[in-house]
Amino acid sequence: MSRVPLLCADTACEQAAPTLRGIHKQLGMLPNFFAGMAHHGGALNGYLAFEQQLGKESRLNKSQRERLALAIANENGCHYCVSGHTLAAKGAGLSDEEARHAQMGRATAPLDQAVLDLGLAVLRQHGHLEDAQVAAAREAGVDDATLVEVVALVGLNSYSNWLNNVMQPPIDFPEVALVETPDQG
Repeated sequence: MSRVPLLCADTACEQAAPTLRGIHKQLGMLPNFFAGMAHHGGALNGYLAFEQQLGKESRLNKSQRERLALAIANENGCHYCVSGHTLAAKGAGLSDEEARHAQMGRATAPLDQAVLDLGLAVLRQHGHLEDAQVAAAREAGVDDATLVEVVALVGLNSYSNWLNNVMQPPIDFPEVALVETPDQG
């Protein structure tokens, strides 16, 4: 049971209602995350605008963004987002094993691994990276624009993770378990 009532287009504020209709039309369903976020139309619309703009201007491909979302969600302990992003990762071409490894902050391609390492370091260290961490990311192919994007994605994904952790909406995707990573100890 969600801690926050889940709204629909008929019960949401006038700022959120059209957005919920659009989400439902696009996805064929209204994910519970958006139904809870709809209590604040500005938060809902701002989140979606930020997500859309990052996707449109992305330096990362869809599978890299989903890998990062899985690693961040797992680190933040968000069962809802791990489940949702695992489904999205499959749509981006990742296998179940690749998605599971992403949850653990692991990838086989050097650039994918550098993106995960950078994103998890930003999250864990609250952005206070050491010069060596930035240099390692650059050596693996992360340019300045990609570095900025990774930080933005860490923030955007953490916001949705934290909100879901607070709201505790029922998971409306195939459930995927969180994994413990050595760094979470």
